[in-house]
Amino acid sequence: MTSEALRHLVAVLRSQADSVEAALELCEAQTSAIVRRDLEAINRLSHGLEREVVEGRVLEERRQGFAAELAHALGIDAGETTLSTIAGALPANESRALLRAGETVIRAVERLARQSSANRQLLEHELTIIDQVVRIAHRGERTVYAGSGTYAATTIALLDARA
Repeated sequence: MTSEALRHLVAVLRSQADSVEAALELCEAQTSAIVRRDLEAINRLSHGLEREVVEGRVLEERRQGFAAELAHALGIDAGETTLSTIAGALPANESRALLRAGETVIRAVERLARQSSANRQLLEHELTIIDQVVRIAHRGERTVYAGSGTYAATTIALLDARA
């Protein structure tokens, strides 16, 4: 029972790592699309990332279930089902395999978090530029002379705010 539960847990951890790596690839492609200002690609990649997030939630639920199952088989309290706690109750080879699979997921998640942060900063920068352009455009330009030959008191908007 213990070896089967361990095998399932390691397998789901590997699946999680693969899923996070796939999300990382999409995120990196999204970075390029943001830099190119390719809105169609950004949207397509965002949908792909959303699918990976949903898949990641499913895998996380499975991981929690297998971890709880393995912890129960090892006699570990349900509240103590961390990988390191479970690994501490396993023989050395099995412990290393479990910890290695967990570390792979952690490293992938950390890289994904850094890339997501970079994308967020790029998007925030783009929004700041757009905001500045819109503010400048709405200040308008003052015409030198009105039709009557005097200075005009109104401004001409360069950009329609409703667009």
